[in-house]
Amino acid sequence: MKLGRYMPGEAILRMKQDLNDPNPQMWDLIAYRVLLAPHHRTGDKWKIYPTYDFTHCLVDSFENISYVIQALPCLSDGLNGVYSHSLCTVEFVASRQSYDWLCDAVEVYKPRQSEYGRLALEGTITSKRKLLALVKEGYVLGWDDPRLYTLIALRRRGVPAGAIISFVGGLGVSTAGTNIQLARFDQTVRSYLENAVPRLLMVVKPLKVTLENVPEDYVVFVEKVLHPKVPSLGSAKLPFTRTVYIDRDDFRLEDSPDYFRLAPGKTVGLFQAPHPITCTSYKTDPATGDITELICRLEDGRDGSAPKKPKAYIQWVAEHAESGSPVRVDETRIFHRLFKSDNPLAAVPTYKADIDPNSLETVRGALIEVGFWMLAKRAYGEAVRESAERTARALAENATEARPADPDTPAVTSVQLVGKECVRFQGLRVAYFALDNKDARVACLDEAGDVPAARRQGDYLVLNRIVSLKEDSGKAA
Repeated sequence: MKLGRYMPGEAILRMKQDLNDPNPQMWDLIAYRVLLAPHHRTGDKWKIYPTYDFTHCLVDSFENISYVIQALPCLSDGLNGVYSHSLCTVEFVASRQSYDWLCDAVEVYKPRQSEYGRLALEGTITSKRKLLALVKEGYVLGWDDPRLYTLIALRRRGVPAGAIISFVGGLGVSTAGTNIQLARFDQTVRSYLENAVPRLLMVVKPLKVTLENVPEDYVVFVEKVLHPKVPSLGSAKLPFTRTVYIDRDDFRLEDSPDYFRLAPGKTVGLFQAPHPITCTSYKTDPATGDITELICRLEDGRDGSAPKKPKAYIQWVAEHAESGSPVRVDETRIFHRLFKSDNPLAAVPTYKADIDPNSLETVRGALIEVGFWMLAKRAYGEAVRESAERTARALAENATEARPADPDTPAVTSVQLVGKECVRFQGLRVAYFALDNKDARVACLDEAGDVPAARRQGDYLVLNRIVSLKEDSGKAA
Protein backbone atom coordinates (compact mmCIF):
# COMPACT_ATOMS: atom_id res chain seq x y z
CA MET A 1 0.00 0.00 0.00
CA LYS A 2 2.71 2.46 0.98
CA LEU A 3 4.59 1.87 -2.28
CA GLY A 4 1.52 2.56 -4.39
CA ARG A 5 1.05 -0.97 -5.70
CA TYR A 6 -2.67 -0.85 -5.00
CA MET A 7 -5.28 1.43 -6.50
CA PRO A 8 -7.88 3.21 -4.34
CA GLY A 9 -10.45 0.68 -3.12
CA GLU A 10 -8.22 -2.37 -3.71
CA ALA A 11 -6.69 -2.51 -0.23
CA ILE A 12 -7.22 -1.12 3.25
CA LEU A 13 -5.56 -1.55 6.64
CA ARG A 14 -7.83 -2.25 9.62
CA MET A 15 -7.29 -2.03 13.36
CA LYS A 16 -7.60 -5.37 15.21
CA GLN A 17 -10.33 -4.57 17.74
CA ASP A 18 -13.25 -6.69 19.03
CA LEU A 19 -15.98 -7.83 16.64
CA ASN A 20 -18.02 -9.13 19.59
CA ASP A 21 -18.26 -5.71 21.23
CA PRO A 22 -21.81 -4.23 21.10
CA ASN A 23 -20.36 -0.87 20.00
CA PRO A 24 -19.93 -0.72 16.17
CA GLN A 25 -17.01 1.65 16.71
CA MET A 26 -15.05 -1.39 17.95
CA TRP A 27 -15.61 -3.52 14.83
CA ASP A 28 -12.13 -3.37 13.30
CA LEU A 29 -12.26 0.18 11.99
CA ILE A 30 -10.23 1.18 8.95
CA ALA A 31 -6.90 2.79 9.86
CA TYR A 32 -5.38 3.50 6.41
CA ARG A 33 -6.68 3.63 2.86
CA VAL A 34 -5.09 4.21 -0.55
CA LEU A 35 -5.42 7.72 -1.95
CA LEU A 36 -3.46 8.71 -5.06
CA ALA A 37 -4.69 12.28 -5.38
CA PRO A 38 -1.92 14.88 -4.80
CA HIS A 39 -1.83 16.58 -1.42
CA HIS A 40 -1.78 20.40 -1.34
CA ARG A 41 1.38 20.35 0.81
CA THR A 42 3.22 17.06 0.30
CA GLY A 43 2.33 16.53 -3.36
CA ASP A 44 2.61 12.89 -4.50
CA LYS A 45 4.92 11.77 -1.70
CA TRP A 46 2.32 9.63 0.10
CA LYS A 47 0.09 6.92 -1.41
CA ILE A 48 -1.79 6.08 1.80
CA TYR A 49 -3.54 8.29 4.31
CA PRO A 50 -4.98 7.61 7.79
CA THR A 51 -8.70 7.79 8.52
CA TYR A 52 -10.35 10.07 11.04
CA ASP A 53 -10.89 7.18 13.46
CA PHE A 54 -7.17 6.37 13.45
CA THR A 55 -5.87 9.93 13.41
CA HIS A 56 -8.13 11.81 15.80
CA CYS A 57 -7.00 10.46 19.14
CA LEU A 58 -3.31 10.16 18.17
CA VAL A 59 -3.07 13.75 16.93
CA ASP A 60 -4.82 14.93 20.10
CA SER A 61 -2.25 13.00 22.11
CA PHE A 62 0.74 14.28 20.13
CA GLU A 63 -0.53 17.85 20.54
CA ASN A 64 -1.02 17.44 24.32
CA ILE A 65 -4.74 18.15 24.24
CA SER A 66 -6.40 18.26 27.70
CA TYR A 67 -3.40 19.57 29.58
CA VAL A 68 -3.49 22.45 32.09
CA ILE A 69 -2.57 25.57 30.16
CA GLN A 70 -2.92 28.00 33.06
CA ALA A 71 -2.93 26.79 36.65
CA LEU A 72 -4.42 29.10 39.24
CA PRO A 73 -1.63 30.39 41.53
CA CYS A 74 -3.77 29.95 44.64
CA LEU A 75 -4.02 26.18 44.10
CA SER A 76 -0.93 24.30 45.22
CA ASP A 77 -1.82 21.00 43.55
CA GLY A 78 -1.94 22.58 40.07
CA LEU A 79 -4.81 20.30 39.06
CA ASN A 80 -7.36 23.04 38.68
CA GLY A 81 -7.11 25.73 36.05
CA VAL A 82 -7.93 26.28 32.44
CA TYR A 83 -8.02 23.14 30.30
CA SER A 84 -8.05 22.48 26.57
CA HIS A 85 -10.06 19.41 25.54
CA SER A 86 -10.75 17.40 22.42
CA LEU A 87 -14.20 18.56 21.33
CA CYS A 88 -16.64 16.66 19.08
CA THR A 89 -20.32 16.86 18.26
CA VAL A 90 -22.65 14.49 20.10
CA GLU A 91 -22.79 11.91 17.29
CA PHE A 92 -19.21 10.99 18.23
CA VAL A 93 -20.16 9.78 21.72
CA ALA A 94 -19.94 6.18 20.50
CA SER A 95 -16.45 6.91 19.14
CA ARG A 96 -15.12 7.68 22.60
CA GLN A 97 -14.57 3.96 23.27
CA SER A 98 -12.44 3.41 20.16
CA TYR A 99 -10.69 6.73 20.85
CA ASP A 100 -9.56 5.48 24.26
CA TRP A 101 -8.84 1.95 22.95
CA LEU A 102 -6.33 3.10 20.32
CA CYS A 103 -4.45 5.37 22.75
CA ASP A 104 -4.10 2.43 25.13
CA ALA A 105 -3.13 0.05 22.30
CA VAL A 106 -0.18 2.17 21.18
CA GLU A 107 0.61 3.27 24.75
CA VAL A 108 0.39 7.05 24.35
CA TYR A 109 -1.07 9.74 26.57
CA LYS A 110 -4.89 9.55 26.47
CA PRO A 111 -6.65 12.94 26.14
CA ARG A 112 -10.17 13.61 27.28
CA GLN A 113 -12.88 13.81 24.62
CA SER A 114 -15.96 15.97 25.24
CA GLU A 115 -19.07 16.24 23.07
CA TYR A 116 -21.28 19.23 22.32
CA GLY A 117 -24.50 19.83 20.41
CA ARG A 118 -24.40 20.50 16.68
CA LEU A 119 -24.84 24.10 15.55
CA ALA A 120 -27.36 24.50 12.74
CA LEU A 121 -28.42 27.59 10.83
CA GLU A 122 -31.94 28.15 9.61
CA GLY A 123 -32.40 28.16 5.87
CA THR A 124 -29.30 26.12 5.06
CA ILE A 125 -27.73 22.70 5.56
CA THR A 126 -24.33 21.71 6.94
CA SER A 127 -24.39 17.95 6.37
CA LYS A 128 -21.32 17.05 4.32
CA ARG A 129 -23.13 14.18 2.62
CA LYS A 130 -25.98 16.40 1.45
CA LEU A 131 -23.62 19.20 0.47
CA LEU A 132 -21.60 16.73 -1.60
CA ALA A 133 -24.75 15.87 -3.55
CA LEU A 134 -25.37 19.57 -4.28
CA VAL A 135 -21.81 19.97 -5.51
CA LYS A 136 -21.73 16.83 -7.65
CA GLU A 137 -25.14 17.46 -9.22
CA GLY A 138 -24.34 21.08 -10.08
CA TYR A 139 -26.85 22.82 -7.82
CA VAL A 140 -24.00 25.00 -6.50
CA LEU A 141 -20.67 26.14 -7.92
CA GLY A 142 -18.54 24.02 -5.59
CA TRP A 143 -17.71 23.62 -1.92
CA ASP A 144 -16.72 27.29 -1.88
CA ASP A 145 -19.97 28.57 -3.39
CA PRO A 146 -20.69 31.68 -1.25
CA ARG A 147 -24.32 30.61 -0.80
CA LEU A 148 -23.11 27.70 1.35
CA TYR A 149 -21.92 27.92 4.94
CA THR A 150 -18.75 25.88 4.68
CA LEU A 151 -15.66 27.70 5.93
CA ILE A 152 -14.19 28.03 2.45
CA ALA A 153 -17.51 29.36 1.15
CA LEU A 154 -17.72 31.96 3.92
CA ARG A 155 -14.12 32.93 3.25
CA ARG A 156 -14.78 33.33 -0.48
CA ARG A 157 -17.82 35.47 0.24
CA GLY A 158 -15.54 37.71 2.28
CA VAL A 159 -16.67 36.93 5.84
CA PRO A 160 -13.66 37.57 8.13
CA ALA A 161 -12.52 34.79 10.45
CA GLY A 162 -12.96 37.14 13.41
CA ALA A 163 -16.66 37.59 12.60
CA ILE A 164 -17.20 33.80 12.66
CA ILE A 165 -15.36 33.51 15.97
CA SER A 166 -17.44 36.37 17.40
CA PHE A 167 -20.66 34.68 16.25
CA VAL A 168 -19.81 31.29 17.76
CA GLY A 169 -18.47 32.88 20.94
CA GLY A 170 -21.78 34.60 21.55
CA LEU A 171 -23.79 31.37 21.39
CA GLY A 172 -22.27 29.37 24.22
CA VAL A 173 -21.78 25.59 24.29
CA SER A 174 -24.19 22.82 25.34
CA THR A 175 -25.00 19.24 24.40
CA ALA A 176 -28.36 20.29 22.98
CA GLY A 177 -28.65 21.05 19.29
CA THR A 178 -29.18 24.69 18.36
CA ASN A 179 -30.87 26.17 15.31
CA ILE A 180 -29.87 29.80 14.81
CA GLN A 181 -31.50 32.31 12.47
CA LEU A 182 -29.33 33.45 9.56
CA ALA A 183 -30.25 37.02 10.46
CA ARG A 184 -28.31 36.65 13.69
CA PHE A 185 -25.22 35.50 11.83
CA ASP A 186 -25.55 38.36 9.34
CA GLN A 187 -25.89 40.90 12.14
CA THR A 188 -22.70 39.62 13.77
CA VAL A 189 -20.86 40.05 10.47
CA ARG A 190 -22.23 43.59 10.05
CA SER A 191 -21.17 44.56 13.56
CA TYR A 192 -17.69 43.19 12.96
CA LEU A 193 -17.25 45.01 9.64
CA GLU A 194 -18.87 48.30 10.65
CA ASN A 195 -15.74 49.90 12.06
CA ALA A 196 -13.19 47.67 10.35
CA VAL A 197 -13.50 48.42 6.64
CA PRO A 198 -13.44 51.64 4.55
CA ARG A 199 -16.55 53.14 2.99
CA LEU A 200 -16.46 53.80 -0.74
CA LEU A 201 -18.89 55.56 -3.05
CA MET A 202 -20.53 52.92 -5.23
CA VAL A 203 -23.16 53.08 -7.96
CA VAL A 204 -24.60 49.62 -8.68
CA LYS A 205 -26.82 50.57 -11.65
CA PRO A 206 -25.23 53.66 -13.23
CA LEU A 207 -27.22 56.47 -14.84
CA LYS A 208 -25.19 59.15 -16.64
CA VAL A 209 -25.55 62.77 -15.50
CA THR A 210 -24.20 65.72 -17.50
CA LEU A 211 -23.78 69.06 -15.77
CA GLU A 212 -24.81 71.55 -18.45
CA ASN A 213 -23.50 74.72 -16.81
CA VAL A 214 -19.84 73.75 -16.37
CA PRO A 215 -17.13 73.52 -19.07
CA GLU A 216 -15.93 70.24 -20.60
CA ASP A 217 -12.62 70.34 -18.71
CA TYR A 218 -14.21 71.16 -15.35
CA VAL A 219 -12.63 69.14 -12.51
CA VAL A 220 -12.50 69.62 -8.76
CA PHE A 221 -10.77 67.16 -6.45
CA VAL A 222 -12.64 66.27 -3.28
CA GLU A 223 -10.87 64.95 -0.18
CA LYS A 224 -13.04 62.14 1.16
CA VAL A 225 -12.41 60.29 4.40
CA LEU A 226 -12.71 56.52 4.05
CA HIS A 227 -14.50 56.16 7.40
CA PRO A 228 -15.91 59.02 9.50
CA LYS A 229 -15.36 57.17 12.79
CA VAL A 230 -12.00 55.50 12.01
CA PRO A 231 -9.46 58.18 11.00
CA SER A 232 -6.69 55.58 10.75
CA LEU A 233 -8.28 54.25 7.56
CA GLY A 234 -7.19 57.47 5.84
CA SER A 235 -8.73 59.40 2.98
CA ALA A 236 -8.81 59.50 -0.82
CA LYS A 237 -8.94 62.24 -3.43
CA LEU A 238 -11.89 61.95 -5.80
CA PRO A 239 -12.42 63.92 -9.00
CA PHE A 240 -15.69 65.78 -9.50
CA THR A 241 -16.28 66.58 -13.18
CA ARG A 242 -18.86 67.58 -15.76
CA THR A 243 -19.91 63.93 -16.20
CA VAL A 244 -20.96 61.94 -13.13
CA TYR A 245 -22.99 58.80 -12.58
CA ILE A 246 -25.71 58.22 -10.02
CA ASP A 247 -27.65 55.07 -9.24
CA ARG A 248 -30.66 54.50 -11.47
CA ASP A 249 -32.78 53.85 -8.38
CA ASP A 250 -32.04 57.40 -7.17
CA PHE A 251 -34.09 58.97 -9.97
CA ARG A 252 -37.76 58.81 -10.89
CA LEU A 253 -39.91 60.72 -13.35
CA GLU A 254 -42.84 61.24 -10.98
CA ASP A 255 -42.04 63.14 -7.82
CA SER A 256 -44.00 62.79 -4.58
CA PRO A 257 -43.93 64.46 -1.13
CA ASP A 258 -42.36 61.42 0.49
CA TYR A 259 -39.64 61.05 -2.16
CA PHE A 260 -36.43 63.00 -1.48
CA ARG A 261 -34.09 61.86 -4.25
CA LEU A 262 -33.73 63.19 -7.78
CA ALA A 263 -36.65 63.96 -10.10
CA PRO A 264 -37.24 66.49 -12.93
CA GLY A 265 -36.98 70.02 -11.55
CA LYS A 266 -35.79 68.76 -8.18
CA THR A 267 -32.53 69.47 -6.32
CA VAL A 268 -30.51 66.78 -4.57
CA GLY A 269 -27.13 66.68 -2.87
CA LEU A 270 -24.25 64.48 -3.98
CA PHE A 271 -22.57 62.89 -0.98
CA GLN A 272 -19.43 64.89 -0.06
CA ALA A 273 -19.49 66.68 -3.45
CA PRO A 274 -18.92 70.47 -3.44
CA HIS A 275 -22.42 71.43 -4.66
CA PRO A 276 -25.91 69.96 -5.16
CA ILE A 277 -27.48 69.43 -8.59
CA THR A 278 -30.90 70.10 -10.10
CA CYS A 279 -32.38 67.96 -12.88
CA THR A 280 -33.46 70.15 -15.81
CA SER A 281 -34.16 67.50 -18.49
CA TYR A 282 -33.42 63.95 -19.53
CA LYS A 283 -32.82 61.75 -22.59
CA THR A 284 -34.47 58.45 -23.43
CA ASP A 285 -33.81 55.51 -25.72
CA PRO A 286 -36.26 55.84 -28.68
CA ALA A 287 -36.57 52.07 -28.97
CA THR A 288 -37.23 51.17 -25.34
CA GLY A 289 -38.20 54.43 -23.68
CA ASP A 290 -35.60 53.87 -20.97
CA ILE A 291 -33.88 56.92 -19.53
CA THR A 292 -30.28 57.05 -20.77
CA GLU A 293 -29.00 60.40 -19.49
CA LEU A 294 -29.95 63.22 -17.13
CA ILE A 295 -29.16 66.85 -17.87
CA CYS A 296 -28.58 68.72 -14.62
CA ARG A 297 -27.44 72.11 -13.36
CA LEU A 298 -24.67 72.42 -10.78
CA GLU A 299 -25.99 74.67 -8.01
CA ASP A 300 -22.70 76.47 -7.34
CA GLY A 301 -24.14 80.01 -7.26
CA ARG A 302 -22.44 81.15 -10.47
CA ASP A 303 -25.69 82.53 -11.85
CA GLY A 304 -26.06 84.83 -8.86
CA SER A 305 -28.86 82.83 -7.22
CA ALA A 306 -28.49 81.31 -3.80
CA PRO A 307 -27.83 77.54 -4.03
CA LYS A 308 -30.80 75.43 -3.06
CA LYS A 309 -30.46 73.40 0.09
CA PRO A 310 -31.01 69.70 -0.69
CA LYS A 311 -33.17 67.48 1.48
CA ALA A 312 -31.24 64.32 0.61
CA TYR A 313 -27.81 63.16 -0.56
CA ILE A 314 -27.19 60.37 -3.05
CA GLN A 315 -24.21 58.34 -4.30
CA TRP A 316 -22.12 59.37 -7.30
CA VAL A 317 -18.87 58.72 -9.10
CA ALA A 318 -17.27 60.96 -11.73
CA GLU A 319 -15.85 60.29 -15.17
CA HIS A 320 -12.17 61.31 -15.18
CA ALA A 321 -9.87 59.24 -17.38
CA GLU A 322 -6.66 60.88 -16.12
CA SER A 323 -7.17 59.55 -12.57
CA GLY A 324 -8.77 56.26 -13.62
CA SER A 325 -12.21 57.23 -12.34
CA PRO A 326 -14.53 55.47 -12.09
CA VAL A 327 -13.49 51.88 -11.34
CA ARG A 328 -15.71 49.64 -13.44
CA VAL A 329 -16.79 46.33 -11.88
CA ASP A 330 -17.26 43.44 -14.29
CA GLU A 331 -19.50 41.39 -11.97
CA THR A 332 -21.21 42.14 -8.68
CA ARG A 333 -22.57 38.95 -7.19
CA ILE A 334 -25.41 39.20 -4.69
CA PHE A 335 -26.14 36.03 -2.76
CA HIS A 336 -29.57 35.29 -1.33
CA ARG A 337 -30.60 32.25 0.69
CA LEU A 338 -30.00 29.04 -1.22
CA PHE A 339 -33.17 27.47 0.20
CA LYS A 340 -36.68 28.90 0.33
CA SER A 341 -37.69 27.54 3.75
CA ASP A 342 -36.15 27.70 7.21
CA ASN A 343 -35.91 23.91 7.37
CA PRO A 344 -34.82 22.53 3.98
CA LEU A 345 -34.51 18.98 5.36
CA ALA A 346 -38.28 18.91 5.91
CA ALA A 347 -39.02 19.90 2.31
CA VAL A 348 -41.05 17.57 0.09
CA PRO A 349 -39.96 15.51 -1.75
CA THR A 350 -36.34 16.38 -0.85
CA TYR A 351 -34.25 19.31 0.26
CA LYS A 352 -33.18 19.80 -3.37
CA ALA A 353 -36.74 20.77 -4.27
CA ASP A 354 -36.46 23.64 -1.79
CA ILE A 355 -33.58 25.34 -3.63
CA ASP A 356 -34.34 28.88 -4.75
CA PRO A 357 -33.40 29.22 -8.45
CA ASN A 358 -32.94 32.97 -7.94
CA SER A 359 -30.50 32.70 -5.05
CA LEU A 360 -27.63 34.12 -7.13
CA GLU A 361 -28.04 37.58 -8.63
CA THR A 362 -25.33 38.98 -10.92
CA VAL A 363 -25.15 42.70 -11.71
CA ARG A 364 -22.75 43.94 -14.39
CA GLY A 365 -21.28 47.38 -14.82
CA ALA A 366 -21.31 48.76 -11.26
CA LEU A 367 -18.97 51.70 -10.61
CA ILE A 368 -16.77 52.46 -7.59
CA GLU A 369 -14.76 55.52 -6.63
CA VAL A 370 -11.11 55.49 -7.68
CA GLY A 371 -10.01 55.13 -4.04
CA PHE A 372 -10.67 51.42 -4.50
CA TRP A 373 -7.18 50.88 -5.95
CA MET A 374 -5.47 52.31 -2.88
CA LEU A 375 -7.74 50.27 -0.60
CA ALA A 376 -7.14 47.02 -2.50
CA LYS A 377 -3.35 47.33 -2.55
CA ARG A 378 -3.14 48.35 1.10
CA ALA A 379 -5.55 45.67 2.37
CA TYR A 380 -3.78 42.91 0.46
CA GLY A 381 -0.35 44.10 1.57
CA GLU A 382 -1.42 44.17 5.22
CA ALA A 383 -2.87 40.66 4.91
CA VAL A 384 0.38 39.35 3.42
CA ARG A 385 2.44 40.90 6.22
CA GLU A 386 0.10 39.56 8.91
CA SER A 387 0.12 36.04 7.47
CA ALA A 388 3.93 36.10 7.19
CA GLU A 389 4.12 36.99 10.89
CA ARG A 390 1.68 34.19 11.77
CA THR A 391 3.74 31.73 9.74
CA ALA A 392 6.96 32.83 11.42
CA ARG A 393 5.41 32.42 14.87
CA ALA A 394 4.08 28.95 14.00
CA LEU A 395 7.45 27.80 12.67
CA ALA A 396 9.19 29.18 15.74
CA GLU A 397 6.76 27.38 18.07
CA ASN A 398 7.20 24.12 16.17
CA ALA A 399 10.98 24.45 16.38
CA THR A 400 10.87 24.81 20.17
CA GLU A 401 9.03 21.50 20.47
CA ALA A 402 12.14 19.67 19.24
CA ARG A 403 10.22 17.49 16.81
CA PRO A 404 12.28 15.70 14.14
CA ALA A 405 12.07 17.60 10.87
CA ASP A 406 10.95 15.87 7.68
CA PRO A 407 13.16 17.23 4.87
CA ASP A 408 10.67 16.07 2.24
CA THR A 409 7.78 18.05 3.72
CA PRO A 410 7.71 21.73 2.70
CA ALA A 411 7.13 24.35 5.35
CA VAL A 412 3.75 26.01 5.67
CA THR A 413 3.76 29.17 3.58
CA SER A 414 1.99 32.41 4.40
CA VAL A 415 0.49 32.48 0.90
CA GLN A 416 -2.04 29.87 2.00
CA LEU A 417 -3.40 32.35 4.54
CA VAL A 418 -4.02 35.16 2.06
CA GLY A 419 -6.69 35.55 -0.59
CA LYS A 420 -8.19 38.41 -2.55
CA GLU A 421 -11.24 38.25 -0.26
CA CYS A 422 -9.21 40.31 2.25
CA VAL A 423 -10.05 43.36 0.08
CA ARG A 424 -13.28 44.36 1.82
CA PHE A 425 -15.22 47.60 1.90
CA GLN A 426 -18.64 49.07 2.45
CA GLY A 427 -20.30 50.36 -0.68
CA LEU A 428 -21.69 53.43 1.02
CA ARG A 429 -25.40 52.91 1.75
CA VAL A 430 -25.36 49.81 -0.46
CA ALA A 431 -23.78 46.75 1.24
CA TYR A 432 -20.47 45.21 2.32
CA PHE A 433 -18.38 43.73 -0.49
CA ALA A 434 -15.18 41.74 -1.02
CA LEU A 435 -13.15 40.72 -4.03
CA ASP A 436 -13.85 37.17 -5.16
CA ASN A 437 -10.72 35.13 -4.39
CA LYS A 438 -11.20 32.77 -7.33
CA ASP A 439 -12.56 34.69 -10.32
CA ALA A 440 -11.27 38.22 -9.70
CA ARG A 441 -8.00 39.27 -11.37
CA VAL A 442 -6.31 42.39 -10.03
CA ALA A 443 -2.73 42.83 -11.21
CA CYS A 444 -1.73 45.57 -8.77
CA LEU A 445 -2.15 43.34 -5.72
CA ASP A 446 1.04 41.42 -6.46
CA GLU A 447 3.02 44.33 -7.91
CA ALA A 448 5.50 46.52 -6.12
CA GLY A 449 5.42 50.28 -6.42
CA ASP A 450 2.73 52.92 -6.42
CA VAL A 451 -1.01 52.41 -6.60
CA PRO A 452 -2.10 52.23 -10.27
CA ALA A 453 -4.14 55.09 -11.70
CA ALA A 454 -6.32 52.68 -13.66
CA ARG A 455 -7.05 49.00 -14.14
CA ARG A 456 -4.41 46.95 -15.91
CA GLN A 457 -4.92 44.91 -19.03
CA GLY A 458 -6.30 41.52 -18.01
CA ASP A 459 -7.91 42.81 -14.80
CA TYR A 460 -11.37 41.38 -14.14
CA LEU A 461 -13.15 42.74 -11.10
CA VAL A 462 -15.62 40.42 -9.39
CA LEU A 463 -17.23 41.57 -6.14
CA ASN A 464 -19.14 39.35 -3.72
CA ARG A 465 -21.69 40.88 -1.41
CA ILE A 466 -20.68 39.83 2.09
CA VAL A 467 -23.86 41.04 3.76
CA SER A 468 -26.43 43.80 3.33
CA LEU A 469 -26.32 46.90 5.49
CA LYS A 470 -29.45 45.84 7.34
CA GLU A 471 -31.80 42.90 7.43
CA ASP A 472 -34.07 42.83 4.40
CA SER A 473 -37.51 41.47 5.25
CA GLY A 474 -38.22 40.85 1.57
CA LYS A 475 -35.05 38.94 0.72
CA ALA A 476 -32.62 37.25 3.04
CA ALA A 477 -29.15 38.77 2.96
